[in-house]
Amino acid sequence: MNHDFNSTFPTEEVKKEGIKYGIYLGVISLVISIVSMYVLVNSADFKISSMVTGGISFVLIIALSAYFAVLLRRVAGGFWNFSQALKGIFVMLAITVIISTVGGALFNLANPEPQQIVFDKTINLTIETMESIGADDDLIDKQVADLEKQRDELREFSIGQNLKGLGVALIMYFIFALILAAILKRERPVFLPVQNNLNQEDNERQDKPEEE
Repeated sequence: MNHDFNSTFPTEEVKKEGIKYGIYLGVISLVISIVSMYVLVNSADFKISSMVTGGISFVLIIALSAYFAVLLRRVAGGFWNFSQALKGIFVMLAITVIISTVGGALFNLANPEPQQIVFDKTINLTIETMESIGADDDLIDKQVADLEKQRDELREFSIGQNLKGLGVALIMYFIFALILAAILKRERPVFLPVQNNLNQEDNERQDKPEEE
C-alpha cells in the first residue's frame, strides 16, 4: 500500500506549488518587515511599538505559513506522510526566507537610513532598560558596544554577513517546517489506494473496445 501511495504522490506538483506559495509568503514577509521598520522609525514610544509590531509580524507569519501549508496539502490530494509534508513545507519556507532576506538586504542597501534609525533607538532603549534594572556600567558599555558594532557592520553590504544570516534563518525555518509537518501530516487510509486502483481498472475496461 505504501508503495502505491508513494508512486502516485504528486511530488512535482507539490514542489511547484510550494515554490509559488513561498514566493507569495516571501513578498508578504518582506512587506511586513518594511512597514514595521517605518512604524518604528516614526513611533513616539519605541518600546511599545517594537513589541506590538514584533508580535503582529510573528503572528501573521505563523498564521500565513500554516495557511499556505494547508493549501499545499490540498495540492497533495489531502494526504501526505511526515517526510512528504516536511519536504513540501520546507521548500515553501526556504523560498520565503531567501526572498525576505535578500529583499531586505537590497532595500537596506538602497535606503539605509530607516534601519540605522531603528538601531539607534534600540541602543537607547537598551541603555534605559539596563539602567532601570540597576545593571553595572561596564555591562551596559559592553552591550552598547556590541550593538554599535552590529550597526556599523550593517552600514556596509557584506555578502558573507548576509549569507550567515540566511543560514541561521534557514535553520530556524527548518525547525518550523518540522513542527508544521508533524501537525499537518495525514496518512492516507489503506483502503483508498485500493479503491483508486479498482476505479482505474473499471475505466480501462470501459475504454477498451470489444473484440469481435
